[in-house]
Amino acid sequence: MLCSWRAQPDDAGRLSMFDQKLRPVLRPNALYYLRVLALSTVMLWMPMCLFFGAVFRRGEYIYRTDIEIVDLDQGPVGRQISQSALLLAAAAPDQQAQPRWRIRNDLTTLAATREWVRRHGWAALVINNGASDRLAAAVSGNSNTAYNPNDAATLIFNTGRHPIIELSYIQPALTTIARKAQMEFSEGFTRQMQGSGQISAIPAQNIVTLATQPVAFRIVDAAPLSFAIAPIVYLFSFLVGQLCVIGTLIAWKMASFSFFLKVKHTHVWLGAVIVVLVWSTYIGMLSALAISAFRGPSYSRFALSYTVGRFFSLWFTTAMVLSAGGMWLMSWFMILTPELLALASLSLVLPNVASTLTAVETAPRFFRWFYALPFYNGSMLYRYILSGGFPRIGLNVGVVLGELFSWVVILWLTTLVRQYTVIRGTSDVPGWYRGNIFFASPVPYYKDKKIEQEPEAESFEEGTISITDSADDATSLKEGNLGV
Repeated sequence: MLCSWRAQPDDAGRLSMFDQKLRPVLRPNALYYLRVLALSTVMLWMPMCLFFGAVFRRGEYIYRTDIEIVDLDQGPVGRQISQSALLLAAAAPDQQAQPRWRIRNDLTTLAATREWVRRHGWAALVINNGASDRLAAAVSGNSNTAYNPNDAATLIFNTGRHPIIELSYIQPALTTIARKAQMEFSEGFTRQMQGSGQISAIPAQNIVTLATQPVAFRIVDAAPLSFAIAPIVYLFSFLVGQLCVIGTLIAWKMASFSFFLKVKHTHVWLGAVIVVLVWSTYIGMLSALAISAFRGPSYSRFALSYTVGRFFSLWFTTAMVLSAGGMWLMSWFMILTPELLALASLSLVLPNVASTLTAVETAPRFFRWFYALPFYNGSMLYRYILSGGFPRIGLNVGVVLGELFSWVVILWLTTLVRQYTVIRGTSDVPGWYRGNIFFASPVPYYKDKKIEQEPEAESFEEGTISITDSADDATSLKEGNLGV
């Protein structure tokens, strides 16, 4: 049998793991792995706490978001719906889990309101211009067309700002309050018509509509981003891409040991930078192609059309974000030992993932530093490219490029440290340092090298030189025959 619980013939002469001779080796190894276990626990626990801390309580800070009430009607319909919405929002049981409602008087048209929500806001309840006049005309029969209650109000959303927050909190809050305000208005209007006797004078074409639903609303998405995987499309693009970059960077560190012995520091540094940029650009292209394959050139009302310009914009955004993260990782990988590589990876991945799953406005104030993370700024660019919502292009690109160039400079320093330790024989191929039980550098330790001393030069001080065989020399100073 090839496999057996008994020792194989080839094991003859080998030590058992319980042999006394192995104890001096097993003991330090066991202690080392216990330290690694404790360190790994801390490394995993801290980023996970950051992740869950940012995401878990986001529902308790929704009150930091705003829903605008815009009364373009300035009539009885607009006043009643506006006041009802404010009172209903104030009567909500959990105010911290509800958006703030506020009246805006500086927006004068529906188009201006929609544009403001797209660029700056979360959502708006708009009572359309002329809602009271249309309702009065329908009651009196002065209108020649059938009354459409949907012309009374418009609900404007902005899923492009943040699909998860918008779909989970903003839209439910706005539609709930709007429907309750609509029901209150309908009940009051019906009682008023019945009490005044005007209901019998309503034209037949409008009687059913006015008796059941005198006002209603349309729903408009100012920046649509609600297709199937919209809430996580940018997260998975960055996360999967960054994980692919991590493996490449680790392999480059292991394979570049000889470069530090033979190649100039500046050239090694440029090589590391080029590796990060080229690989990130390639992964960015694959990400943009994957989104194109999923959505196709057009995706109905759920997002903007996927044009060539948007393809290259997503490509550049993904490459830029992955490059910034890659420079961070490469800078740390140069000086960290193998068991600490996970610390650099987790400290990059988990906070960045958390920053895309929740809006920073709805996270505890401690997490305001998420504004500076590459994934956060890249996700905002993604949402703008796909929906046109909440444009902050200059700020987002500036933050990511600033981080990218900063870590390029830091990488120059860490490659200098890496080369210094490699040449002096204090760091080996994987990155272990001298004194670690796994350290095995092919380069001799600089203190162990024997200093070869040059022999002392002979002194030719003034004196007499005795040549014992001078009589036998057949050399003539006059003829210069030199004994020939």
